[in-house]
Amino acid sequence: MKEKIISYISNGALIIGAIIGIYVFVDVYILKSRLPSGVCPVTSNKPLMYIAIAFLGISLILSFFETKNKKKGNN
Repeated sequence: MKEKIISYISNGALIIGAIIGIYVFVDVYILKSRLPSGVCPVTSNKPLMYIAIAFLGISLILSFFETKNKKKGNN
């Protein structure tokens, strides 16, 4: 039961981190086309980037604690 909870949290953190990361990537890409040259669009999205990195890091750390169910085939 504990392994399932860790797996669900890890997968949830991965999905949330990926969604936030994709949003930030698209937002920076759109802002880059609208801003004048010499202006960095990443500075306005730094908090979201850090949040995405934190969720992905949590997912990575929790993935080490998941148990792997390996099935052996008949060879």
